[in-house]
Formats: sequence, C-alpha cells, structure tokens
Amino acid sequence: MVNFMKQNFILDAGETFEKEKLLAQKKEKNIWIKHYLVKEKECKKYNTKKGDYFTISFDDKVLYKEENTLEKIFSKVFKTFLGKYHKGGPILIVGLGNSSIIGDSFGNKVLEKLIATNHYNDFLTIPKVALFAPETTNKTGISSFKLIEMVVNYLKPDVIVLIDSFVTKNKDHLNRTLELNDCGVIFADQLRSNKIIDEKTFSIPVLSIGYITLLKDANTYLSKYTLEMDLESMTRVVANAINERIMS
Repeated sequence: MVNFMKQNFILDAGETFEKEKLLAQKKEKNIWIKHYLVKEKECKKYNTKKGDYFTISFDDKVLYKEENTLEKIFSKVFKTFLGKYHKGGPILIVGLGNSSIIGDSFGNKVLEKLIATNHYNDFLTIPKVALFAPETTNKTGISSFKLIEMVVNYLKPDVIVLIDSFVTKNKDHLNRTLELNDCGVIFADQLRSNKIIDEKTFSIPVLSIGYITLLKDANTYLSKYTLEMDLESMTRVVANAINERIMS
C-alpha cells in the first residue's frame, strides 16, 4: 500500500458543514458551483481550516461533452482568487504528488501543460510565472516542503498556487469534483509530521486546486477505472484556464 500525503475533500466534513457553511450555489449545464466560508472559530468544529472554499461538481457527460463549459466555469472561480491575492509579482505554481502513480499525478500533469514565463526578461507586460514539481520525499530523498521552501526563498513570489490530487470518502465525488481554496494544503492524518503550507508558512498567500482522484476506504486508497482518461480531460481544463487567466 502506498502512503499518500493528501488533503481531504472539504465536503467530507459532513452534511452539517454543507448545510451551515454554504454561502451560495449555482447550476449551469449539469455543473454545480458551491461556495463555502469557514471562520477561525469554526475550524475545530468542522476539523478544517479557515478560508474560502469553492467546489465544482459535474457528471460524466460534462467531462466528455462540455469540457469548454467546465473550463470557463473553473476559469471564473480561479480569476476570483487570483485577483484577490496577486499584486503583480511572480506567481509560483507547484505541482504536488508523485508523477509515477496515476492517482497522485494530477499536479504534475497540469504543470506539463502550463506556460512558464519567469525566465523571460524582454516582455514586461507578461506576468512572471514559475513552475515547480518537487515530487515526493521517497523519490528524491529530500523533504518536499524543504524543496518548496528553497524555491520560495529564491523566487519571492507574490502568490503560491498548489495543485494536487485530493482524497474523498464519498465515491460520488471521485473524478467528478474540483476544489479551490485559499487555505493551502492540509496533509493527511497519517503523516502529521509534514508541515502545512499555507499563508502563515511563508507569509505569502497560498491557493490550492485539488481534483478528487482517490477514494479512501479504511486504510486503502482506490481510484476509478476511468482515471487515466479523466485526468487527460481535467488537466487540460485546469491548465488552459490558468494559462488564459494569467496571460489575459
């Protein structure tokens, strides 16, 4: 069994959370967009972190036949977050996970489709975007956190965007939900020793984009048989939207 360092899906906090913390929801072509807000004093109650959370849920037909619609919706939500925190400095986008394990490869696969611009000095109007894939500690022998810390200290970004595979306890969300939040990455319970990456860590805003690719069943992580095909579509959706929003 592989141990994953994953963030749990916010809606696994339970029905009480969804009922009490839902600020707004909208449905467009079988795509549900929901907005939740957790305050500092409520974190313990819901076993989560303070912050804004958006979930985008959809069905099979959307992923295969309405990809452009899904991309536009994700792009709008991402624009909301980016506009709130990006002040014109460099943007560091980090693809978390293990590229060798399909259920943990979402972050790495999105990075392959993104455009890096930090090395260009002649185009003053293009935002500086740096891409980094630290892989996992068991592949590199170096703490992923330490690698990210070194890049952050070197680049001094305006905002950090973390892209990762998320875990759910509800099979209905598997491969059919995206989560965006501004609270960073919360690591899984079995790896509590790993440091959390959030706004307090480096005194830099941290945004997280998670695609639900793994189902936690007892001590086992399961994935859907369509995952490889679904990842191809979803990485294209997310990467295209990010490229468009950053460059526009």
